[in-house]
Amino acid sequence: MMDYLAEFIKNNKISKQFYQDNYRIFKNCEDSYRLCKDCQGLSFCRQKKAGERISLYYDGLIVNEISYCPFFLKDREAKQLRSAFIYCDIPEQLCELSLENINVEENSSKGLYIELADILEGKRQKGLYIHGQMGVGKTYLCIALANSLNMKKKSVSFIKVNDFVNNMRKLIINDSLAYERLIRKIKEGDYLFIDDIGAEGISAYSRDDLLFNILDYRLEHHLLTVFTSNLDRASLEKIYALKGESGSLMHAKRLLERIRILSDDYVLSGENKRI
Repeated sequence: MMDYLAEFIKNNKISKQFYQDNYRIFKNCEDSYRLCKDCQGLSFCRQKKAGERISLYYDGLIVNEISYCPFFLKDREAKQLRSAFIYCDIPEQLCELSLENINVEENSSKGLYIELADILEGKRQKGLYIHGQMGVGKTYLCIALANSLNMKKKSVSFIKVNDFVNNMRKLIINDSLAYERLIRKIKEGDYLFIDDIGAEGISAYSRDDLLFNILDYRLEHHLLTVFTSNLDRASLEKIYALKGESGSLMHAKRLLERIRILSDDYVLSGENKRI
């Protein structure tokens, strides 16, 4: 007999006769919990409805009721956390990552961890421009901070630039009012993370109408912004200076000036952890 059922019978002092008289109700519970044995997650759930199982309720009469497994509750909590973001490009599997539970081993990562912890604790008022080779942990550490800030009920956006630009292009065509509302919320939010800047399909729209628009507002209102990139600032300026565009270098410099004032430079070294 399963632990849940045995404990229920013991705690409620269920007699053998009562159990026999209500055998079908107990059996429903037993069969349902048996399906949960050795479960590896919602994707592997064998219940009729993922995450739901048949439990027992007793107040003199015994009835079956629906309860939710730990995997379901964890998934629901993760979705609630994601929904609290203004904008969230964080993978679902990393929604519970935080500065409190992250594992930092390398010395270079520890240094950045301290800087990010200062942001969380309100000790750092200026953002960071974190750059380095691919796979050294820039995004991972920033996701941990973004989640921690979100858990503290701060208004946070975490943007992966390439996806963000593509999504905004579609949104402005399909619903310009929703586009303006979202951009305003991102501009005004307590914290903004711009991940992998410079990796997007760069155009006058992405550079001037989108990024410059957001960053200019945040600069004027002293709102903390964190950037990650595979490029240093000089290289970033070069790619934003679009070839063949009149005044392109000036537009690139205007954008980079906002980034410079909003953030301190931080080089994260180390080996590619994705390999």
